[in-house]
Amino acid sequence: MMVLTKALIQKSEENAVKNGGFSFSSLMSAAGKAAADIINQNFNASGKRVLVACGNGNNGGDGFVAAGRLKELGAEVDIILPMGAPRTENAAYYYSVLRGVNEVSEAENSYDIVIDAIFGIGLNRAVTGEIAEFIEKLNSLNALRAAIDIPSGVLCDSGYADGAVFCADLTVTFIALKPCFLLPEGSDYCGKTVVADIGVTPAGYEYLTIEKPEFKKRKHNSHKGNFGTALLICGSYGMAGAAVLAARGALRSGVGIVKSVICRDIYQGFTAAVPEAVCIPVKTSKSGSPDYTDEKIYTAVSSASAVLIGCGLGDTADTALILEKILNICKKPIIIDADGINALAKNINILRETKAPVIITPHPGEMARLCGVTVPQIERDRVGFARKISADYGCVTVLKGANTVVADKDGCVYFNTTGNPGMSKAGSGDVLAGITVSLVCQGFSPFEAAKAAVYLHGEAGDRAAEKRSERSMLASDLIEEL
Repeated sequence: MMVLTKALIQKSEENAVKNGGFSFSSLMSAAGKAAADIINQNFNASGKRVLVACGNGNNGGDGFVAAGRLKELGAEVDIILPMGAPRTENAAYYYSVLRGVNEVSEAENSYDIVIDAIFGIGLNRAVTGEIAEFIEKLNSLNALRAAIDIPSGVLCDSGYADGAVFCADLTVTFIALKPCFLLPEGSDYCGKTVVADIGVTPAGYEYLTIEKPEFKKRKHNSHKGNFGTALLICGSYGMAGAAVLAARGALRSGVGIVKSVICRDIYQGFTAAVPEAVCIPVKTSKSGSPDYTDEKIYTAVSSASAVLIGCGLGDTADTALILEKILNICKKPIIIDADGINALAKNINILRETKAPVIITPHPGEMARLCGVTVPQIERDRVGFARKISADYGCVTVLKGANTVVADKDGCVYFNTTGNPGMSKAGSGDVLAGITVSLVCQGFSPFEAAKAAVYLHGEAGDRAAEKRSERSMLASDLIEEL
């Protein structure tokens, strides 16, 4: 699905009018009616008391049309104008022809549904003062809440929400998703988001969302070698579980062979947990990580289709030395996760010297260390930092979090739309890393593997949440849903 910025949405509407298919008035009518119909489908508005809060711009005009349509659908509808009479021509027209709808001056606590049509995508500031107090009043009402286009107080392109923000249970937007629905601050206020088709063709896009990957049917005459060999350099004393989760995630995702470099100190527990993996036991360093001097680590690279390094490996000097040597000798795709990223942060320029395609999978804290900034800075510009790291170092970046961002070295950015807060538990990232290396081994390009992995990881999380709830689900549950 395409994701359009404010400028692209406005250009799309202008093109629709210029090409003669619409007028701006008919676009407002189509948007308002579509919003009302979707709100009715979700909230069953017939027979219920509905309050529509309309601003003085075009978003308010959408609200007037929606109010009239909800009246036709059997709702008892009031409107309230917290910013006064409409100031745009089309909004003023739909206000003037509104019939059978009451205009009130107070937002009483007697409504079943409250609809926000105060600010649309044009807002470019934090909402403060009297209108902020009004929005907070709407949020306090014991009612279902819907927003038309985007929740008032959220900035369209950045997702910033610094002032008062309408907290929607449902948002009906038009033409395409906007960045705010996928970025950290704004997405918390949108609730369920539905894109209404009002007949306007998008004038390009800024980002895309990840579609569910397709897999070719496997030939009947197959063997394990057809589906690749994943080399996992993961786990250390005290963090064997990370290696287990990564290996099981890789196997459950379809790779033919998993070879795991495992410290001798955790070998017994690992092989009991993952009997399907081929183990390469190596010396344990004093720090509890694999000893970087053990040559078995490096000789295993030659038979691998792709390498995963870092899950539970320990933030140690040995990890940093292993990573540096692997990047130096390996030409196969390398996925760097967790402690591999912590090691990389100490000398990220080694990415410029490797001949291997690289995927990095940082969470915001790890990304902050890579970029030399704070976590809040990363969260305020997830796309910008992901793009910059990928462009500067020629890698695929998977910046994890709600609506994980996947960027490549050419500046392409995709958002993931699967997953839920129940995945915010230790071990989830290890599973994702295992899925990613598995898909690379099966022939996906690094960029396609990264996108497919985050989608499947999130969908497995959604299925696990349905069965076990977001609170009780575990990272290992994701593996069983794959």
